[in-house]
Amino acid sequence: MVAQVVTNTLDVIEEIAREIATASKAYGSHFRQIAKVLPGDVLDLYAWLASLDDAAIVELAKRLEAVEGRPRPHFTAAVKRARTLALQRQTLAGMPVAFAEALRWAMERAGLSLRALAREVGVGRTTLRQWIGGKRVPSSLQAVERLEAALHLPPGSLARRLPRFGQQRLGVRIKTHREFTRTFLRVASLVRYEVPWADLPPPEREALLREEEERWRRLSHRQIRTRQAQKQKFALPFRDWPPQAQAEWREYVAYASTRLGTGERARRALSGRPLSPRVLRPPTVEKELVQMERFYGYCVRVRGLNPDQLGLNLLTDLSLVRDYLEWRLGRYGDAVPGLTRTAMNFIALVKKLYRRYLPVIGLQGDLEGLRELEKRLKAAGLDETEGYHAVEPLLETPDPLGWLAVGIALMLRDLSGRVGDLLAPKVPARGKAALDALALYRDAILFWTATAHPLRAKHWYAARLDMDQFRQEGDFAPGRGHVGRRGGTYYLAYRVEEFKNASSMVFRNLRADDLVEFPLGDPEHPLAALEVEGTRYALNEVFHVYLQEVLPRLAESLGRSGPLLPLFPGLDSLNRLSIAFRSRSAYVAALPDAPLILPFGPHSLRHIVATSIVKTTGSFEAAANVLLDSVEMVVRHYARFAPRDRYRHGWRLYVQTRGGGR
Repeated sequence: MVAQVVTNTLDVIEEIAREIATASKAYGSHFRQIAKVLPGDVLDLYAWLASLDDAAIVELAKRLEAVEGRPRPHFTAAVKRARTLALQRQTLAGMPVAFAEALRWAMERAGLSLRALAREVGVGRTTLRQWIGGKRVPSSLQAVERLEAALHLPPGSLARRLPRFGQQRLGVRIKTHREFTRTFLRVASLVRYEVPWADLPPPEREALLREEEERWRRLSHRQIRTRQAQKQKFALPFRDWPPQAQAEWREYVAYASTRLGTGERARRALSGRPLSPRVLRPPTVEKELVQMERFYGYCVRVRGLNPDQLGLNLLTDLSLVRDYLEWRLGRYGDAVPGLTRTAMNFIALVKKLYRRYLPVIGLQGDLEGLRELEKRLKAAGLDETEGYHAVEPLLETPDPLGWLAVGIALMLRDLSGRVGDLLAPKVPARGKAALDALALYRDAILFWTATAHPLRAKHWYAARLDMDQFRQEGDFAPGRGHVGRRGGTYYLAYRVEEFKNASSMVFRNLRADDLVEFPLGDPEHPLAALEVEGTRYALNEVFHVYLQEVLPRLAESLGRSGPLLPLFPGLDSLNRLSIAFRSRSAYVAALPDAPLILPFGPHSLRHIVATSIVKTTGSFEAAANVLLDSVEMVVRHYARFAPRDRYRHGWRLYVQTRGGGR
């Protein structure tokens, strides 16, 4: 029986594993297994690793082989790399805190002259001399990273000594944050001070930099939990499950998600294999897999179970389920409430398996005991941290949607500065300038359309244009795609089955293959047209130019082709779509007197639109109709944004609807 490793040590193991994995993912994975053979008296993992000699590392590898019943060929090399990191960490313990002093210290340690370092980093000697003297600091993170590489320093050792790069960026990928910051500084300089960033006087420049730093200091419970969870990832990916556990899960997926009316379902029925009466959608099955990856990760990485013991039978051990939930809640200490909907979703999954699938494969769980556990946890109360922390300051304003409209207009203004008239764009023939202009045109159309019709992210990254139906002129039907034109007006069209809540009351009277349409030229829509520096642009007209001129060039440059062409080439995955939204949300942040928002994704648009409707109309039903969701969901999320005197507000709205005054 392997002793459990304390959570703090697991954090450090994961930290080292991630650093090792930058050079070799296999080494990172193998190093994580050190938790199974770590002596119980280790208090400082770095100091312990630094003290190991080669013989001790070989002995650890033998002990791990005895525990797992098989050798790990890369374990020894992985531990040696970890030892190198630990020794390097000891050396860097004396590194000065201030950037300029740390840079001088590192140069002396590496034995590099000013001339040699400037040449390796690719900067002028005068610039480097100013950095060393503390007169200036680097404005480019890439330059700091080149310094660290030239001086043989660990990644981040110099960057974290600069406030601009040292602040933790929670919930935002580093690559995305850089683009957001660049756009924010460039656009805010133009729109607030009417001069390019390069010509901005030092006081105004410092003001924008301070604002950008302040942006990242506001943390929600969700972000605190996310930060801690990222430090101690414990999930066991499906690819690392033993073959029998993988096969068992694939059989469950076939049972739960084989669609009605398909040949596969008929063959399973004829062969006598079990089938779920309720078919699960692929996204639901994917979420269940994530839950199981976490549970199996706990069993192996924390409890020390042999991977070959993994199987759905572990879920029938109610004490193991309880211990897993207790460990998950205990990871956060007293910093934030630990009980979230994620924990309850795991119980819901186990309860569903207890009732439906486990009996089918001959397993029996303690359903009453699980219900009692669920009841006790519900009584403890959930931390209902909502998912709109990034735009929370925007939601507190009287008209959140107004900020978004002005931000889109600013994006269109920036675009017109690159291509001229949006209806007759002059995009450069080739090169980076051409690709940047095409991408900005695409993203402006996406941001505008997604705000006018706040659908879910999948409706955007999975949107397609059926090239067999598309006509350069005249009307056309969406066919197998999601774009059509009728009477000269473009519309988006999605089948009911493509909505997350397709089985809900919202679509009760529709068939799965019925189309739900969203016109882009509705004259009554508040975002059907926007004014950009005195010119009024209609969404329908700009969308037409996008399809005719921008989309073909962008698709060709990105290598996208086929009869079902991505409507937004380059953004045809959730990750790419989210990066684009977060980067372009800088246009809203750059507005004069804008609330201090964080980069936000497509889901935040739904929050902004719903909040604006509730604030303006006082009607939860109106917001639910626009979101195509239930009134109950809107009430749960947005009740606090409703007018305080809803009774009087309701009568005023009634009078306005009848054509009367306020």
